[in-house]
Amino acid sequence: MPRPYHERLNFMTELPLRVISHGTVGPKMVLPHWHQAVELAYAFKGRPGTVHIGGSTYEMEEQHLYVVNSEVVHSYETFLDEDNQIVTLLLPAAWVRNVVASEQLPVWGPLDLDLRTDPYHELGQFVHTLATNAVTEPTERADYLASLGAEYQLVGQLLKHLTVNGRVNSDQLPLPHSLRQAVTMIQENYSQPVAIADMAAELNYSSVYFSRYFKEYMGVSPKAYLGQIRLERATQLLMTSQDPIQKIALQTGFRTEKNFFVTFKQHFQMTPKTYRERYAAQQTWS
Repeated sequence: MPRPYHERLNFMTELPLRVISHGTVGPKMVLPHWHQAVELAYAFKGRPGTVHIGGSTYEMEEQHLYVVNSEVVHSYETFLDEDNQIVTLLLPAAWVRNVVASEQLPVWGPLDLDLRTDPYHELGQFVHTLATNAVTEPTERADYLASLGAEYQLVGQLLKHLTVNGRVNSDQLPLPHSLRQAVTMIQENYSQPVAIADMAAELNYSSVYFSRYFKEYMGVSPKAYLGQIRLERATQLLMTSQDPIQKIALQTGFRTEKNFFVTFKQHFQMTPKTYRERYAAQQTWS
């Protein structure tokens, strides 16, 4: 008779889904970027701002889910407070490929889903459960298990209702390698004068074609993207340093303090000084 043995079982079956609550931080700008994960941006409350997915722009509405396929460029311009909140769900691309038993990632769409309508009502219930528990940070075991169950149900609903087998557009396609090179060049050289024509020539494109090609995938022209990079870096310095505003302007590639002032006010509807006073007031300086 065989001897009985101790079989070690692993019940740690959590999905690698990351659920991120972005809080109530006021104005928040996330620059165009991409990653190897499917991103689901859920407007949990209110109308928190704008999301750009590829070349398309959506004004976020409550209980809508915005789908960003893996390696697709996306960005956000939001204002987050108690009445306007976003929760992001991230599914790693490697895990998704394993789930569908394929080297090829599924392409999901449409990109803007009203979760109050069929056939997305069930999907909406699972997303809302995950978002609510992310925002409230429950400590009850039952809530944890509810979230875990909602994760599995969520992925099932995505595969059932959002897998696209037909024609797709650039908003659902990964960023081409040449444009990744261009984005890296801009990010590494934003504090210096950047000649878009020289960049296009280095990548073997004409200036006109390069600008059109860049905008098709990034949603903005190379010049506008450069301006976004400079503005985002400047806001970081306003929040995390005590450097004079003139120094910040020059450090981040603006020609003059006046040019920085005008650009900043157009975007945030307030001066750099007001922005710093309002949103860095609680910062403890070392």
